[in-house]
Amino acid sequence: MSGRERFERMRSVLEVPILNEKFWSKVPAVAADAIMVDLEDSATPADKERARERVLAALEAPAHFGGRHVIVRVNNLDTPWGRDDLAELAGSPGDFLVCYPKAQSAAEIAEAMSILNRGTAARGLHVMIETARAVRSLDQIAGADGVQGLHFGYVDYAADVGSKVFDDDGADLYGPANHYARSAIAVAAAAHGLFATGGSLIPDYRDLAKVERFVRTWADVGYTGCIAVSPAHLQIINARMAPAPEDVRAAREVCDAYQQAVERGEPAAVLNGRAITLPDYRVASRLVARALPVDAKGA
Repeated sequence: MSGRERFERMRSVLEVPILNEKFWSKVPAVAADAIMVDLEDSATPADKERARERVLAALEAPAHFGGRHVIVRVNNLDTPWGRDDLAELAGSPGDFLVCYPKAQSAAEIAEAMSILNRGTAARGLHVMIETARAVRSLDQIAGADGVQGLHFGYVDYAADVGSKVFDDDGADLYGPANHYARSAIAVAAAAHGLFATGGSLIPDYRDLAKVERFVRTWADVGYTGCIAVSPAHLQIINARMAPAPEDVRAAREVCDAYQQAVERGEPAAVLNGRAITLPDYRVASRLVARALPVDAKGA
């Protein structure tokens, strides 16, 4: 099963600083499809080892995650902590992804996987694309063994290339310099069967109308989910990163019409005066597969 198929219903990922007791205590009640515990940005150098110990302990008691997908963001191999992060996680129990930040090349991914594979369980990587060099190496990174998903780290990417993250009109939407990288990541993820995450963080992050517009742009480009640092964004992400009910109904009609045509030995169907071909059926099938049950958590 590809990463895209395995995580196709993972709309929202809440990033949680493992050493913040207030945030950590709220994990069981949040409306996120996945929890990302962070060893990178939210842990100071002095706290790195303590944060790692807390993460390892949390993985031993998975009930706190409430059955959600679990992602652990480690430090890059170029840091003093990255190698130990990966080595310790290799022997940890449970089913979780490892988020690898600031990846630069497929060789780096192979090195990270070689450390993770020393454990007894197969681990997958959620790779963060945050530099110009990584964008230039997208196809190789996306095709590397073990990669399950990609993430566009748009703030770090803009810092690396010297571009503006957002436009100047106050709408908190992307500046034009970032469109290429964002689209390229979505295409690479789709081509290699990976899930793809964006983010909900904008300058005016308390303005939920702006957050909603920003999140919608990720879905429009082809991303399957978004990472949030604020629980207030989760409901928006869950709504915008899942197919709308009316779209699901229409897709089911397409699937039914095409399947009936095939049973009759016909190469295509006609629905409401429109031809339905195999590509239409495939698109509709993927959309239906991503639809969540009505009573799903966070819906």
